[in-house]
Amino acid sequence: MPVTGSSKNVLEKSSQPQAEAKLPKKEFLHVLRRAGISEEIVKLADERLHDPVDQKRDGIFLLTHGLDRDQLISRMGGSP
Repeated sequence: MPVTGSSKNVLEKSSQPQAEAKLPKKEFLHVLRRAGISEEIVKLADERLHDPVDQKRDGIFLLTHGLDRDQLISRMGGSP
């Protein structure tokens, strides 16, 4: 049964199985800066997230700050 509602990972867009997505925190913070996220949010991410940043564990951070994977991609000039 698929996960729905607020507990669904905001970084997952496909119902297909995905490999665990982990990114070194330094790279994640760089992505946030490149996407034009405020330095205040970047500092919060640096303080609150573990290294490496784990999609399943830390995806709620983006949701809490009104961001999702597609918005980050769009802000960086790409398409989801």
